[in-house]
Amino acid sequence: MHIKKVFIAVTLFIGIYSCGNSENKTDKSTKEELVSKIKVMEDSLRGLQANLNTIKQIPNLTHFELINRLLDYYHSYPKDGYAAECLDKVHMKYSGLGIHEKAVQFADTLLNNYPNYINRAMVLESQGSTYDIFIQPRDTQKIRYYYELLLKENPTMEKDKRDGIKDRLKHLDMTFDEFIEYKMSAISQK
Repeated sequence: MHIKKVFIAVTLFIGIYSCGNSENKTDKSTKEELVSKIKVMEDSLRGLQANLNTIKQIPNLTHFELINRLLDYYHSYPKDGYAAECLDKVHMKYSGLGIHEKAVQFADTLLNNYPNYINRAMVLESQGSTYDIFIQPRDTQKIRYYYELLLKENPTMEKDKRDGIKDRLKHLDMTFDEFIEYKMSAISQK
């Protein structure tokens, strides 16, 4: 019963926030206000996630509200360092929702607009694997582009990881599943 009350409260809060009056929409929120709104939504999602066994599913509206708040910050303060982190979170949130076309679009925006982003290597790896596994039809040129850029920009990458990416690049003619089967077969023959 308590979980239902929390869920209803979060849903009502989102609805009230989303329907805010037009005066608030025309005023530019401060960085602190936007960050606070993001943190509130992230805390709500963490609370829902902690009670997932009781509520069974987090409504997509909740995820999209967080995405909207992150994008509000990015659009309001694109030159601020936190804007890059917001785009990264949007990219990951869309990935988690299985909306991979949107995920790669926001990851590309992040990579293009913030070339010195601290988690750039992770975003490049995410792009390569998303194009390799989820985007259909597979675009081997995109997969190659992101993985080669990852290797080029990270010369101190762990040897095993570097070798794994290079091996994947040699076998791009195989789908990801075929490549895994190929690797498993090679291991079992040893």
